[in-house]
Amino acid sequence: GSRRYLMRYSALYVDSIGKWAAVDTLSDGFILQFHKTEKQALKAAKFEEKRWDTLVAGALPAAAAC
Repeated sequence: GSRRYLMRYSALYVDSIGKWAAVDTLSDGFILQFHKTEKQALKAAKFEEKRWDTLVAGALPAAAAC
């Protein structure tokens, strides 16, 4: 299938079922959701990417001031 890469999450077309999937590329291709269109899968992948960025940013300590 074809892929559109973001950072951690991407949209992947699954030929065998004829649907698009939002995929977590850092979890061995874990499929979060299936979608009818590429646009829907990309939207879901972008949403998860933003959510992941927020979680990671909240987990990292603030840089020490010089």
